[in-house]
Amino acid sequence: MSNENDPHVFHMLHIAHAELFRAADRLMKAREGIATAHQVILFTLAAENGLASAEVARRCGHSKSRLTNLVDTLEAKSLVERRHADADKRIQNLFITPKGRALVKRVSSMTRRLNAQLLEPFSESERDAIRSFLAHVVKEAASI
Repeated sequence: MSNENDPHVFHMLHIAHAELFRAADRLMKAREGIATAHQVILFTLAAENGLASAEVARRCGHSKSRLTNLVDTLEAKSLVERRHADADKRIQNLFITPKGRALVKRVSSMTRRLNAQLLEPFSESERDAIRSFLAHVVKEAASI
């Protein structure tokens, strides 16, 4: 049973997300000229190159139109290439370029440092609880 002293989870997640990504975007734009939304696309393609754009949008949590705008920027910076699928020319597959892979390598270490910095004040059992809570949020979000 909850009471009014319980944390306001939706509100706190919203504020935490906004603050964290505002700071990360500032850092990414200053260092690499892209936002974290671009970084997510690059990380997705680095893990599995040549995905259909609709699949990249789904995995990254973007609408297809939002993905188009983000990929336009990545393509203009020679970080990603679009290619029509052989079987169906209506489908565009996305490929990370060598320049995009180099960026992923650079920002991966930065991302690891930021994660470590966020988790540093917590004990290992608290870190496990944080991981468990966030996994629970991801799993349960679809049923809300």
